[in-house]
Amino acid sequence: MQSTDTMSAQLVTIGDQLPYLVRAIRALGRRDDHTEDAEELAHDLSAITAMVASKFTNNRTAEGIHEALRLTLGCISLGLAHAHLHEDDTAATDLLIEHGAERVFQQGYRLIKELSALPDVAMVTAYDKSPQEQERRLKNTFFQFCEVDPNDFWLGHKQFQREWDSRSKVLSTLNCAKWLRKHHEDGPVREVDMDAEGVIAIALIFAIQGGGKIIAKAGQKNLESLLAKLRKQPPDIEQSWSEFLNRLPLEFQPLLHERLVHMRGSAIIRHILALSSKARPGKTKLAELFQELQNHGGNEIEVDYA
Repeated sequence: MQSTDTMSAQLVTIGDQLPYLVRAIRALGRRDDHTEDAEELAHDLSAITAMVASKFTNNRTAEGIHEALRLTLGCISLGLAHAHLHEDDTAATDLLIEHGAERVFQQGYRLIKELSALPDVAMVTAYDKSPQEQERRLKNTFFQFCEVDPNDFWLGHKQFQREWDSRSKVLSTLNCAKWLRKHHEDGPVREVDMDAEGVIAIALIFAIQGGGKIIAKAGQKNLESLLAKLRKQPPDIEQSWSEFLNRLPLEFQPLLHERLVHMRGSAIIRHILALSSKARPGKTKLAELFQELQNHGGNEIEVDYA
């Protein structure tokens, strides 16, 4: 059986991990002459909850109002966490009283909007920029990070930060791929749809020919030309990759170095070198290599002919 001290310690730990707004309200309740501030805060929270219910849930049902309250709680807690990284409950209470709950809610909601605008996958389609898709992403992000239980552990701010870091890396990948497309050897690739990982894989694969050439989109003819060039002059692959990386802006070089770790010694590089050593590779071997290239480049690989 647990001792009283152990149980008390657990309760303190749970209390410390409740949503930030709940902790701030508890801190307010411990103050002398807090009635007026508490009434004003309750009024603000009611107004915000009504607005959230009207816009996101359902302001005509008890379930909708309850869900809106949970969203309001999470969004304000996120705003408070952003303002006070050390989770000072007293400072959070002061902020709510001084500036009002609505301002803190708007801060949390701005964070949600900014996160929803960041890509979560390294692919781009024309539909991504449509108002319908942007609205869907905003609503999903709002519910994902702000719908919380007032009586349960809350890690929303930490989950938000992890997601922010993850999406920021995805954005860097997309920006790198866009840069490679813009500097494609045969002229900028202007297609809207893009598989960023495919673009980067193609660029690294074709960079082994040397000269710092940037190939951001390729097809069967490009592959055959690559084999012919390597057959004529076997490459120093590390030197070729170094020349390629030196053409890129510094901000993208760490990302490409990371991708090179997986590309070195990969099956496709070995197969390219093996076929380039033959005078005339058979159609079957060439078809197998092209299929492997498609596995890396995805939709960024063009089928020039059957």
